[in-house]
Amino acid sequence: MVIDTMVMQKIRKHGFVGDMWPHIQIMKLSGFWMFEYYEENGGAIHLMRMLYAAITTILMVMQFGFILLFLIFDTYNGDQIASATISFLFFAHSITKYFYFAFRSKAFYRVLGSWNHINSHPLFVESNARHRTRTMQRVRRLLLIIGIGTLMSVMAWTFSTFIGPSTRQIPDPDDGNRTISMEVPRLMLGTHLFWDASTGANYVFTFTYQLYFLMFALTHANLMDVVFCCFVIFACEQLKHLKEILRPLMELSAALDVPVDNPERLFRRDNSNADLPLLGADENKLNNRYNNNEFNNPFQALQLRPGGVGPNGLTKKQEMLVRSAIKYWVERHKHVVKHVANTGDAYGSALLLHMLTSTVTLTLLAYQATKIDRVDTFSITVIGYLFYSLAQVFVFCIHGNELIEESASVMEAAYSCHWYDGSEEAKTFVQIVCQQCQKSLTVSGAKFFTVSLDLFASVLGAVVTYFMVLIQLK
Repeated sequence: MVIDTMVMQKIRKHGFVGDMWPHIQIMKLSGFWMFEYYEENGGAIHLMRMLYAAITTILMVMQFGFILLFLIFDTYNGDQIASATISFLFFAHSITKYFYFAFRSKAFYRVLGSWNHINSHPLFVESNARHRTRTMQRVRRLLLIIGIGTLMSVMAWTFSTFIGPSTRQIPDPDDGNRTISMEVPRLMLGTHLFWDASTGANYVFTFTYQLYFLMFALTHANLMDVVFCCFVIFACEQLKHLKEILRPLMELSAALDVPVDNPERLFRRDNSNADLPLLGADENKLNNRYNNNEFNNPFQALQLRPGGVGPNGLTKKQEMLVRSAIKYWVERHKHVVKHVANTGDAYGSALLLHMLTSTVTLTLLAYQATKIDRVDTFSITVIGYLFYSLAQVFVFCIHGNELIEESASVMEAAYSCHWYDGSEEAKTFVQIVCQQCQKSLTVSGAKFFTVSLDLFASVLGAVVTYFMVLIQLK
């Protein structure tokens, strides 16, 4: 499916995604096949970007291939096979997500394009802006936490390489029933190399190459996780925005049928009422925003005038403003629903692969943990792998669960409003809201599971089951 060209032009023109979402900048710097978020997207610069992405792809695939060859040719017993398999599956996350984004980039662009849907109703501009700001704050906080975790993981992985003995058990060539210790170079990853990396410049080159692979592999995997969480955070904050404006919207809609003594009170901030924190669209603000060309539809250019002309005390323009506010709520909720559906379409298969790989990895790690009998490099490595893998699964599930809870609470917020005191139009609006929100918004892994804390519990349960089977087979 081809992405809407007008959406992409709007993204490039306003620069919202490229300039304001920091993880997009890091994705471009780390070699993702992402070429749509540049002001100039042609000529020699574009070729250089493609060359950089191609070189990154080749280097990542080569090192991953060396890890696979090590698993096939250089492991001789069960412990070595388990350790090499864990490393292979661990970095499989990075490779699969990296190529998944390259082949499914159009679907991701479609979801990113929905972030630029910045049009708001003049009565609710403040609320919408506040929640978009909160979205940015949460995204930056999440990126900072995961970025610090990534750097600490790379540093710990590098420093642990120089702790403990640098020997490995291999079969004795003279007696196949015995093993001998062989000195191996201190490298972060067990790889099958086609050159001698034990000393000299070859060792320095290999060590630098593995450090590069380690940094970029963790960055690729974690950035894709951050992208998914950002999609969900955006949807959650938009749902909070819609819940926040429900009660003032009911009061506004009730004014369509009930006479109002002071209609201007409905359209201005009431500092004495904490339940109305968002209606700050007075005449001066609306006119200033209109003069600055900040509105894109006729309803946003309405000017509020004191004094009513109808039995409800509202002018015709004020009535139109109220009715447009109801339409705004319904349309914005549909936009959030579509955004979540596009998120599941863009990321669903990657989620399925991630959970399957993580389940196997966690099972092998639990089996390796039973062999820990002292504090050494092996125990630190196993615990580090285990914590990191669990954190990767948990970060998906906690945000997916938030989306479910926020979407379910929208119908409760609509029903708890004093809709029975409102106009017939308000009652119809509440019925539409309840009908749209009967089913909670969820993101699924290719329709095999729903991303939530229940999924996290299921993964842990599957790990325990498979672990018990491995113990019995031992």
